[in-house]
Amino acid sequence: MAESYESAALRHFEDATTLRTSGRYDNAGHLIGFAAECAIKHRIMALRPATDAPHVHFPGLLVAARKQFGPRSQYSVSMFDVLKPDVFAGWHVNRRYDETGSTDDAELIKWFGVTKRLFATAGLKVKK
Repeated sequence: MAESYESAALRHFEDATTLRTSGRYDNAGHLIGFAAECAIKHRIMALRPATDAPHVHFPGLLVAARKQFGPRSQYSVSMFDVLKPDVFAGWHVNRRYDETGSTDDAELIKWFGVTKRLFATAGLKVKK
């Protein structure tokens, strides 16, 4: 079955929002990171359909994406600009094993903000 980064990004974002609203910050943080990763991979596939999206997580995905979206690429400057700083600092896939209460709302505010910017540059629309 083909990977659908668009569908996965939207699903993870919606679930992360629901979990955050209910105070389940750890799982909300985990899923918002996956939503951001899927938005990046969706954009890579849209720009370069002949290539596979990298099968890595943050922070390795940032390195791969910056190469794909190089600063001179007229089609991806917006996403490149979003990815220049160390977005999702502190997020890693193995954080799912951390003790409950390891994620706070300040982190979520930052991660949700970056993810919304990534969605906008990837052309993804979140349901209201």
